[in-house]
Amino acid sequence: MRTFSQQSPSPPIPTPGLPIAEPTRSFWTYPPSAILARLVQDPEGSQCAAVPEYADVVVIGSGISGASFVRTLLNADRQRVNKGEHEHKRPSVLMLEAHDANGGHINPPLYHDYEELKNTLGLRAAQHIIRFRLAHLEIQRRVGETDAPDADCREVEAVDVYYDEETLEEARRLLKVYKRDMPVEGQQYEYVVKEAARRRYHLSEYALGCIATRAGAVHPYRFVTGVLARLLEDHPNQFSLHANTPCMSIMGPSENEPFYIIQTPRGRLKTKHVVHLTNSHVGALVPGLAPVVTQVRETMSAQRPGRELRAKMGAGVRSYVFYDDPEYKGFDYLTQLRSGEYELMFGGGLEEGSIRSTRMPGMYDLHSATHVSGALAVYFGAENWGAEGTSSVDGCGWAAGRVKALWSGELSESADGFPWVGRIPESVTGRGRPPKADKEMASPGEWVAAGYSGEGMVHAWLCARAVALMVFGVGQSVKEWLPARFLVSETRLRQVQACQRQGRRSRANVYKSR
Repeated sequence: MRTFSQQSPSPPIPTPGLPIAEPTRSFWTYPPSAILARLVQDPEGSQCAAVPEYADVVVIGSGISGASFVRTLLNADRQRVNKGEHEHKRPSVLMLEAHDANGGHINPPLYHDYEELKNTLGLRAAQHIIRFRLAHLEIQRRVGETDAPDADCREVEAVDVYYDEETLEEARRLLKVYKRDMPVEGQQYEYVVKEAARRRYHLSEYALGCIATRAGAVHPYRFVTGVLARLLEDHPNQFSLHANTPCMSIMGPSENEPFYIIQTPRGRLKTKHVVHLTNSHVGALVPGLAPVVTQVRETMSAQRPGRELRAKMGAGVRSYVFYDDPEYKGFDYLTQLRSGEYELMFGGGLEEGSIRSTRMPGMYDLHSATHVSGALAVYFGAENWGAEGTSSVDGCGWAAGRVKALWSGELSESADGFPWVGRIPESVTGRGRPPKADKEMASPGEWVAAGYSGEGMVHAWLCARAVALMVFGVGQSVKEWLPARFLVSETRLRQVQACQRQGRRSRANVYKSR
């Protein structure tokens, strides 16, 4: 039988590799979380200890998806115990993270995508996806309040800024369609044009208009590490986290070994369930998904606001998306911290082929970095920006100029624009499955939530929650709220790869995508 992992798309797409030691330093991860002191240590106390011989569930990846998965699974298990329904041993969960424990911009693409979704999937399916994205705003705010209060998860005014007349008119048209079909969700939108937009949002003379609504913002690293720290505290006998411990390979069960065998630098680990939550890196361990979940590198920065802008814009009350030439460059996005030097967290400069064009693996593209470093003063205008902000000495080695820190990261891009969620067929992993043994959990297998196409903050939490409920054996309830288009299936893979061989996507590019 020819498996998906043996098929090659046309044109060829580079296979994602395992995470590497990044040559750039993310501003989000400083200061390091106190969670590092809680990790399993070896006797010398300097590194994570060897992995145990066995865990019921192994989660690969400690980002937002990983935090959501473990929180959902262990909370569901606790609820079952509280109801007196638990007759067998409670599941053990082990998380592997290639780097230090990981962890934004919670601004779902709504009117931008709605018409294309409706034309492709139909009215009900399109509205289902829109409401799924919107649900992340309130869910992550509640989780932040209870599990990660230091993450500053909050509501902000979200402003889409347009510098191109044709793009602005198309955005207005799409907004009218969205508000007509979804009047409740669309009622918070406001269109502000020309000089009124420039005055209200302190923009340059090149800004032609804005579309504003309510969205969210969060410190992603503190959010994720806050959730993980709470889980380690609440479930010390069920949950362990091994940082700096990548999964190097996975072997399927054999006649002599009924479990998956996971190889790490700290030893081999047996398990019944492997959960792939590495997003853009998923193809490294699941080759059958490599053609449909690919990598794109983008540049992120922490910048000191100009003195005039700092005085005018407040502290972290707005987020921005800037559209100057979406056809060729994509879009840039901005949030602001509410403490320290009130840093502007600005990212974008996304370009086709940037994952291939860097001189050093993991390094940002120089053209992209140049754009990110200079764009803000142009977007807001020299008069609104003012003199460069003064820098304070914090002892962390950050640069003293406008650009305090500059780093890069990899986003995933799904070949059909939708996440890939659920049980992975054996034809895709190329590996068999362990035999069914646990009456309370789902039958063993490999699972995934990945391919968020740059919109992880409005897909990852609920996609990973869905996978956790599937693994726990209560996946039927997921069908009520998880868009069916997100589910992994052999049929979907065949359709997407057929479109790739014809040199087209299986779904047209949505407006907010490149």
